[in-house]
Amino acid sequence: MRKTAMAIAAALISALLLPGTAATAAAPVQAPVAAASIQYTNKAYLAKAAKTLGGADAATGKLKDGTLWRSHRDGIVVHSAKRRALTVRNAVAQAWADTGWENGRFGYPTGEQYKSGADTRQNFSGGVIGVRPDGTSYWLPKAPKLPDFTISGAGWGHGVGMSQYGARAMAAEGKSATSILQYYYNPAKVTASKTAASGDIRVQVLKSGTNSLTVAGGRMRVTDPTAGKTYTAVAGSTLTLGRSGSQLSYELKTPAGFDVVPRDRNKDGVRDVNPAPGANKAGGKLRITWEGTRAWPSSNRATISVPKANAESSAPGLYRHGVMEAGLLGDQVNLVTTLRLNDEYLYGLAEVPSSWPSAVLQAQAIAGRTYAMRKNTKLRTFCDCNVTDEVQDQKFTGWKKENEQPGYGAKWKAAVDATVSRNAAGVPTSGKVVMYAGRLAETLYSSSTGGATRNSEDVWGGAALPYLRSRADSWSLKKSANNPYSSWTQRTSQREMAKVFGLSDVVSVKFTRAKDLTITSATAKSSAGTSKTLKGSTFRGSASGIGALSAWIGGIKASVVAPSATTINARNFCTTTVKPGASISNAAAKARDGAVICLKPGTHKPSNVVLKPRQTLVGQTRSNTRFDGTIAVGTKKSGKLHRIGTAMIPAKAPTALACTTGSQCNSAQVLFANGAQLTRVSSKAKVKSGSYWIDHKNRAIFTGKASSSKNKYTVSSLARAMTLGTWSRMGNVNVVGYANPSSTGAVWLRGAHSTLFSSRVAVNHGIGVQSNGHATSIINSIVRLNGQGGISASGGKNSVVRGTEISKNGWAGFKPSSFTGGIGASNKATMKVSSSKILENRGAGTRGVRTNSGASVSVGSSTVRGNK
Repeated sequence: MRKTAMAIAAALISALLLPGTAATAAAPVQAPVAAASIQYTNKAYLAKAAKTLGGADAATGKLKDGTLWRSHRDGIVVHSAKRRALTVRNAVAQAWADTGWENGRFGYPTGEQYKSGADTRQNFSGGVIGVRPDGTSYWLPKAPKLPDFTISGAGWGHGVGMSQYGARAMAAEGKSATSILQYYYNPAKVTASKTAASGDIRVQVLKSGTNSLTVAGGRMRVTDPTAGKTYTAVAGSTLTLGRSGSQLSYELKTPAGFDVVPRDRNKDGVRDVNPAPGANKAGGKLRITWEGTRAWPSSNRATISVPKANAESSAPGLYRHGVMEAGLLGDQVNLVTTLRLNDEYLYGLAEVPSSWPSAVLQAQAIAGRTYAMRKNTKLRTFCDCNVTDEVQDQKFTGWKKENEQPGYGAKWKAAVDATVSRNAAGVPTSGKVVMYAGRLAETLYSSSTGGATRNSEDVWGGAALPYLRSRADSWSLKKSANNPYSSWTQRTSQREMAKVFGLSDVVSVKFTRAKDLTITSATAKSSAGTSKTLKGSTFRGSASGIGALSAWIGGIKASVVAPSATTINARNFCTTTVKPGASISNAAAKARDGAVICLKPGTHKPSNVVLKPRQTLVGQTRSNTRFDGTIAVGTKKSGKLHRIGTAMIPAKAPTALACTTGSQCNSAQVLFANGAQLTRVSSKAKVKSGSYWIDHKNRAIFTGKASSSKNKYTVSSLARAMTLGTWSRMGNVNVVGYANPSSTGAVWLRGAHSTLFSSRVAVNHGIGVQSNGHATSIINSIVRLNGQGGISASGGKNSVVRGTEISKNGWAGFKPSSFTGGIGASNKATMKVSSSKILENRGAGTRGVRTNSGASVSVGSSTVRGNK
């Protein structure tokens, strides 16, 4: 089917062009391994991993199905007698932990990690886990293994002869209709032809099982050759057509439903008094005329409407000129209109929008006339016509085109008239046509090209025609053409592409192009390495191929649709949920290794809860999920001050504020009023509201304001909030008010790879975070106002502090020692600090970091200020 400018306008209403999606990196394919060789393969793998991953740093553990896992400095290795050994490196392992390890939706790893752009990804049985360069993690559903394809190109239609959008751009540059035609059909010439100047052409309007015609604006006549009679019907009357055996049946009724033609007769021709139902029958063709035409001159200007006559519109066909015939053809009703070719037919030719420049309209009228005159030399039996009214010939819509509003129909009619000469009576005497070597040229045309027109023999075969040569057509692509198909893309699915080539799958398609920029061949390659080549016409065809918009294909890109990345949040993978007041310790004990335990917002009071290996404990946010290590206490009037009732001040406590390591230092209990820390003063005389003084001799604490329903005192009492096992994680919590003894932490990272993230550990008596495990992590947290030190590290290798503030620790006056100040490290511990702040800590010098006994703490890309 020829794609023309008017066809494009209709298609744009429903066409949706989708942009291509950038391809994502494919995961490396892991070849299947025979079960008998897994044990041998794993043994070699584990030996190599022990070296490349930095050595084991924790005991071997088991996953849910008995698969073994072993922790190393740079990640964990999972393996079993039935499962090939794989490595999950630290960054991905931390993300896997937040999803519930093998208990969660992602299950087990199915391949090694790989790069996708700057990201690191690893495939699991339940999807893909990815980590960005900034450390944030996300998950993806399983990415398709085989690509879809994005086809890009330009132009629409067969591309032989005149390009309609190209002609539009030429007209915008001032080119005349003659210049346009003689460029596209060179060396043919535009000339006036007197041949059959006033002759008619037969146009098929519709072929269907039944049909009808309705007249408006005047009367209609129907001539029945069988009856030898002509019947006249008033405006609004309808002629209904059908088939009865081998004859054409018809009924002609007025708008009120009365018969114009007597429907039933006896053999003698006399009408029955009680006629049997049934339509009239005609052995030949009916001839239909209407007022205001050359066949029936009248001041009335009637039109005939035919439902379904326009294949591209639900509106009926509408006809003003000519004579119509109705007959049977191939057991169907066939309607053909006969009208004057040079003007009446061309007035209804709907091949380009009438709003375009006059030069384009005239060029289209001349090309359309030439095409029709070539077809007018022979009656085609399949339609009993010279041309059809559809795009396999030329699109003809009759009065609809000529009567376009506002004024567009008149503009098109004027363009047609500009190509016709007439006598004084208005009868055409000649019409402009395109000629070559004394004969009418075959003026083929289509909507637009991708930069060059095509040779006719390259499209349809046959002999080469000198005036249908490939010619440069930059005009189709110019902005002034306003061509909606100057570029286009379309998607072809993996399934469709494999079907086109007859392959099991397709991983890539390469193609070649001719000088006219059209595709000549396409070669597909399957995942198994099989290749198959198709002709360009076969590959792009509608029936045999991908149904490309044109032959001007410029790109075929394999593209795996990138699935949407979802940020990993441990709270989306909860195994157990704990409300404030419920036992976190019981929840952790009942949950399996690798569970995600989620905390409801509010105040929790955990006391030395131990997380099992690979368990994750997560609050909602560190601002609304609180670990509180205090107990409520009241006051009793004692002179001018109020004495806090507590037995927690040891009898043999030192009288001075400073403590020495190993002493009972709880003499400097953390006190709060309404949740705010009280300020300690050095003498009883300095006590005011919001402050306190400790009388060690009498084991008493004095403050300046009485307790009440509005003024509530609490004192630190619990020694530790949480102990984390190997590969356990805790995050989104605020740990406050723990009275942990000397050199112990409110949070203890005891196991290898245990992690504290997005949390606040503040206003605790001893150390904030104690780290003894290998490769522990403190990430994006705040460690602040802890009495002895912020972070301690003892013995653990390769620990990491990143994106964390360590500030104002050491306020309790502990004597400077291994674990005072901002960060204290001992016993050959190693720690790297980056992108953090070490501010205003006491007891570790100006760096805020104290090391001894072979420990090492490196600080990079961080702010260090105000430490003493």
